Amino acid sequence: MVKKMLLFVAVVVVVCLCGSAALALDPMGPPTAGLTQGQWSAGLDYAYSETDHIWDGKFNIKDYMGYDIWPRPLKDKLTMEGVEMHKAYFNLGYGIMDNWEIFFRVGGARAEAQKPTREIHDYLEDSYNVWIPEDGPAHDWDTGFAMGFGTKATFWEDTNLKIGGLFSASYTKMDIRVKYQGGIYDEYNMIEGWWSYPSEGEMDLWELQFAIGATYELSPRFTVYGGPFWHYMDGEYDFDGQGYFASSLDGLNPGSGYPISAEGDYDIEVNSQFGGYLGAQIDVTDNVVCNAECMLTGDAIGIGTSLIWIF
Repeated sequence: MVKKMLLFVAVVVVVCLCGSAALALDPMGPPTAGLTQGQWSAGLDYAYSETDHIWDGKFNIKDYMGYDIWPRPLKDKLTMEGVEMHKAYFNLGYGIMDNWEIFFRVGGARAEAQKPTREIHDYLEDSYNVWIPEDGPAHDWDTGFAMGFGTKATFWEDTNLKIGGLFSASYTKMDIRVKYQGGIYDEYNMIEGWWSYPSEGEMDLWELQFAIGATYELSPRFTVYGGPFWHYMDGEYDFDGQGYFASSLDGLNPGSGYPISAEGDYDIEVNSQFGGYLGAQIDVTDNVVCNAECMLTGDAIGIGTSLIWIF
């Protein structure tokens, strides 16, 4: 029986890993309360995600005197494909009632992404045409901070079957380093200058998850669970940097011109997603449980796992 339970958990994980893109999801666990009144739980959560981001924003460049070079900020839109994120949490839970529990998470996150592409090239009036390369700059992501909280409740139960729901919210903060560059052309499409500057910025992500589902106890130590869920994510990225502007008189050699500074901000857009998830939980001992789950939408897959001590 133990071998069959382990095989089922392995199948859940393998199916998830064989999927294509995945959502930026936090692990959910069973959608019903697992703690009785007064009980505590402590453990570790892990989640892997991969998703596409749309960064829609603007930036402005100033000369060495602090004056704007152009009459308005430049529009910019980046498509960040395949943003991979790993999250690890320490999880602390408490049973408020026999059918209601709350939990808190704190930990870290690490992300990386492919080189983005741009969907728009901006321009300015008065004979200046600002050109931004179609290939966006490579982003270097640092390890960041993540935290969250949530609640679970059991609405109905009968022998081995429980029906319930859960809600969770999380916040992730990361530092990102990137080098921006572009050129300026005149009305005859002749290059007049080239600008380049490295920058550092901060990315903030907020996520919400709602799920309604069931847990079914197949044996005293083995439970399966799942149900539909809804996921929402929103974020922003702000940066500033120092660089150089080189005109055609300087030989278009970045670093040979005069110093410039830049600042900008982007909204990170990810559409909300409806989907379903399936998981399995094994009681390793009388007070230690382990679960693994697979989360799916129409075109995405995610995985999560937890190891929890109940006391």
